[in-house]
Amino acid sequence: MYGYDLPGYVRDKERELKRYDRFLRIRRSLDTPGAYVVERKTRYLSDHPFVRGTDFQVQLKDSYRQILVFFPCDILRVLPQLREHDIQRYGAKHLANQLDHNDDVRREREEAGRRADLEAVGSEAYDFLAWREGRRVAT
Repeated sequence: MYGYDLPGYVRDKERELKRYDRFLRIRRSLDTPGAYVVERKTRYLSDHPFVRGTDFQVQLKDSYRQILVFFPCDILRVLPQLREHDIQRYGAKHLANQLDHNDDVRREREEAGRRADLEAVGSEAYDFLAWREGRRVAT
């Protein structure tokens, strides 16, 4: 996969991305050496003056926006990640429900942790008082 064959491999993966969404493209990053950028075509045009040197300026010139930056070793994970996190595929309502569910799970875990800490402190205090009152004997 690496070495001289890398550009051809990236072109093959870009064709797969184009089959998934025709507005996607892959190009080498100007900001991060060795990295690639996945970008999507946008509807807005920019009159920002173009100066070579940064990814953002290339995106403004070509009317693209950055989706993600990846290194060649992660190229196999790009398409599955895009499919998993595509708002247009699942819809904004599904995304909002998923985010709410994730927040509820996080709150429940935090509450369970607080409850466990409180129970541990209460149990230790009960054992200490029982020992001081003579209801328990250390052996």
